[in-house]
Amino acid sequence: MALSMETSLPLSAVVQARSSLSADAAPRHLDPRVSLAVLVMINVQMALSQSLFAEMGVLALTVAAMAYCRRFSAIVRWLAFYALFAVTAQLLVASGSTLLSPFAASLLMYRHVLPAFMFAFNMIATTRLGELACALQAIRVPANVSVAVCVAFRFLPTMGREFSAVADAMKTRGIALTPKSVVCHPAKTAEHFLVPVIARLGQVADELGNAVVVRGVGASAHRTSYYRLMICAVDVACLIAAMALLALSACFRAGVL
Repeated sequence: MALSMETSLPLSAVVQARSSLSADAAPRHLDPRVSLAVLVMINVQMALSQSLFAEMGVLALTVAAMAYCRRFSAIVRWLAFYALFAVTAQLLVASGSTLLSPFAASLLMYRHVLPAFMFAFNMIATTRLGELACALQAIRVPANVSVAVCVAFRFLPTMGREFSAVADAMKTRGIALTPKSVVCHPAKTAEHFLVPVIARLGQVADELGNAVVVRGVGASAHRTSYYRLMICAVDVACLIAAMALLALSACFRAGVL
């Protein structure tokens, strides 16, 4: 009976139900072309103005983009880092110590550029490599630049795993990567950590570059793509907000506001 009831359903209804479920479960993300444009404007804005108001605007825009992409746990982690930098820098400034002032300035700089890193890592986490390649081809980026961007885009998420692998290898050889070892034996620790990391990262970058070239990213002919890019209302709103923040930072830099 159950089998007969299941087979009696129309095939079109089953296909429509499955497509609706897959559409609901699919991760949301901004258009790669919009993400690249917004990332460029955010970096220009960070260089133009040191205004806390403009910085808060970039932070709000980044959090809104991450919330649209449903990356709520990442929002909590990044905001915790931001609050840690901000509170620590203010405590160092309030101490009035001249020895701690360079550390306070460094933390303030990290806090200022952290929203740009947030937006960049959100783009990396939500954009597929094929979508990025399609976007670069759509905006007429040269082939050599496209290859370099695609390799960097694919390479960045692997850095954490490579660092962890080297640290584990150091533990097996009795060289633990701890704050004590860094302070007591800085040269030895740097030698045992940085040399394998640089060698391994160079090997991974070479492998990724070959893989990207084999996929035809550097071909002179027009490449077809599995992905179809479409700019929606959220992309337009994000682009307008970034342009408004950039104009605001330019006004702060010019002394208009």
